[in-house]
Amino acid sequence: MTSTQYANPNGLPDERQVTSARDLARLARALIIEFPEHADIFAETHVQVGQKNLRTHNGLLISFPGADGMKTGFICDSGFNIVVSATRDGRKLVAVVLGEPSTRTRNARAAQLLENGFQRYFWKSLFGTSLDGLAVQAKLADGPVHLREVICGPKPQKRRKRAVRKSELAPETRSVTTAVFPRNILSAAN
Repeated sequence: MTSTQYANPNGLPDERQVTSARDLARLARALIIEFPEHADIFAETHVQVGQKNLRTHNGLLISFPGADGMKTGFICDSGFNIVVSATRDGRKLVAVVLGEPSTRTRNARAAQLLENGFQRYFWKSLFGTSLDGLAVQAKLADGPVHLREVICGPKPQKRRKRAVRKSELAPETRSVTTAVFPRNILSAAN
């Protein structure tokens, strides 16, 4: 992972925190290979916590044949993101989609990447067996892309400004809002 720097363990906005689709695909591949005993966790469609039934935000686990993981995410600054894996006929693919304006477009793009990957007969000759040779399907930004205005509009920013003013009384709760992910898309095969 050469384009990633984590600044906190929770993934919330921090100006020092950046990553790329390629690095997220590498991380997903490592999790799949090195921790197969946890695969069922990534495939959960819901979990019961006391009286509450919490549903996954990964709609592809229900709608895409063979989908078996992994992680969704959303914050105003980076939009709707997904790292999704799927298995068909013994082949596992990983697709990473970042910076979409909605869950619908995020899921549609990820499903399209996976479907294209499964439809390719000579997929190993197209993608190789390593993530190093994979091409990004969108132009990379020079730095983090700020999607707050596009995704959430100006009102959340006003709420955030009020929260920042309040947090000036409690510095330990202060956070910096910035983009986490540049928008780029990658599909990878194992």
